[in-house]
Amino acid sequence: MILNEILDELSYELKRRKVVNVCVGTSYTGVLLDDQSLGISITLTDGEVEEAGELQGKYAFDVANNFDSPMRRSISMAVMNALTPDDVKRGDPLQLFQGGRLCMFGYSPQVKVEGFSEVVSYDFSPEPVQGSRPFSDFRSEICSTAVIFGSSLVLNNIEKILKNLKAEHLIMNGASSVMAPNTLKRYGFEAVGKLVPLDRNRAFRTICEGGNARQLARYLDRVHLILT
Repeated sequence: MILNEILDELSYELKRRKVVNVCVGTSYTGVLLDDQSLGISITLTDGEVEEAGELQGKYAFDVANNFDSPMRRSISMAVMNALTPDDVKRGDPLQLFQGGRLCMFGYSPQVKVEGFSEVVSYDFSPEPVQGSRPFSDFRSEICSTAVIFGSSLVLNNIEKILKNLKAEHLIMNGASSVMAPNTLKRYGFEAVGKLVPLDRNRAFRTICEGGNARQLARYLDRVHLILT
């Protein structure tokens, strides 16, 4: 399973770090590690966190090593999202590609993106945004460029997408994205993007206080890594 492979790739760093604070907000989950890095994921509330009240002070690997439910995966992805390679560059990786058919998989994905002749968006939400298709309709797609958002890791539907998708360029992106370059490259990804805090404390407080994507975006920047 790709989640286990990602965890294994990041295990060395995760075993060196401890969790300082965890906040499961209504829209996002935030995790602070002892090196002051902040990890972010979307929050899905299905399931429960059996170790609630006991996560602070644990090694990051032990907290991340639990994929039992969407809610637990929200925390696990936030922990792994806290790790950012030194060689990332600023900007959205999608801006590096253009032309042809763009396919997007995520919660409320964009339905209009400049530079592509066609945009097909599959929405994980129970009520898809106008112009997108419900993910339940997804059977297979052939695309020039495809963007799979990190929320697919929280939902654990990424393997279904990869199995039924053909794309010249494949990108992992979004708030729940995890930078595990070796694993992602093995699955055909060409680039990975994520959000990093410009103001760590304000970003964490916004998560804890129920902030939405627009509010959280004030304190975040986009970075990416090309997988060569």
